[in-house]
Amino acid sequence: MKNIKLKVNGMHCQSCEMLIRDMLEGNKAVVSASADLKKKTVTVLFNDNKISTEELRKMIEDIGYKPE
Repeated sequence: MKNIKLKVNGMHCQSCEMLIRDMLEGNKAVVSASADLKKKTVTVLFNDNKISTEELRKMIEDIGYKPE
């Protein structure tokens, strides 16, 4: 298991938080995900044997946000 915190630009409301969280948690390799609008961060606990950090970043990018 691995836990990461990513800075994510483009979040501007609570719906953004929910969209990112729900999308990530829909992946079977993700144990939990949370987004913080005020800090512009996303924290993800995931099975790093099944998905990479880069794949998680790509998933976030694919729905219109910019992870750093």
